[in-house]
Amino acid sequence: MLTVVQLSDLHLGVPGNAGRAERAVAGARALGADLVLVTGDLTEHGTPQEYADAADLLAGLDVWPVPGNHDDRAAMGAAFGPVSDRVHRVGGATVVLLDSLVAGAPHGALSAAGLDLLADAARDPAPLLVALHHPPVPVGHPFMDGIRLADPAPFEALLAARADPTLVVCGHVHRPITTTVGGHPLVVAPSVAPGIRFPEEPGEEFVLADSVPGGVVHVLGDGAPRSRFVTWPG
Repeated sequence: MLTVVQLSDLHLGVPGNAGRAERAVAGARALGADLVLVTGDLTEHGTPQEYADAADLLAGLDVWPVPGNHDDRAAMGAAFGPVSDRVHRVGGATVVLLDSLVAGAPHGALSAAGLDLLADAARDPAPLLVALHHPPVPVGHPFMDGIRLADPAPFEALLAARADPTLVVCGHVHRPITTTVGGHPLVVAPSVAPGIRFPEEPGEEFVLADSVPGGVVHVLGDGAPRSRFVTWPG
């Protein structure tokens, strides 16, 4: 059995986000999960100081980050260790962390090496958790759908060929969403930073400054993966 807390899109470096992140990380600590996934955009500008602040905030937790479009691979890696495509086997499950960052661009892409790594991991019948920053499917937001994962077909095909328990998680959208990819559940985490407004919602602002920081608790093992959204009000 593996229990994971997922945080996403902290955007440290934006005024006000540090306090939101402190609440979320304190909440994640209290949950006592096996590990904490951070699915990208730890920082706003990708500076060494922002990553130092993030490392201080997350100290003492078993943190597994992947880069988002606001991140910098080198600075992030200096603070947290390897952030490239990698596989861990823990708690009877296989966890695949994929780097979808395209330097200088808001959209995402996966490397051939990352897809090969996923293909190899997917052959293992153990429960599979795949984490990346960019959603591999449309989520119904015109702007965010324009900067999602490019060329997701190979990724989806690898998952579609797998029958064993599988969960895909990502961030980037700043709102909680559930859907499927390749016939398996896909969970988009809410952001720690403020959320964004979908076009059909009332109002004109893009950023919802009063939204509550959130995350997701995932459980793998003993049947199908299970996920529940959590929030940490002020």
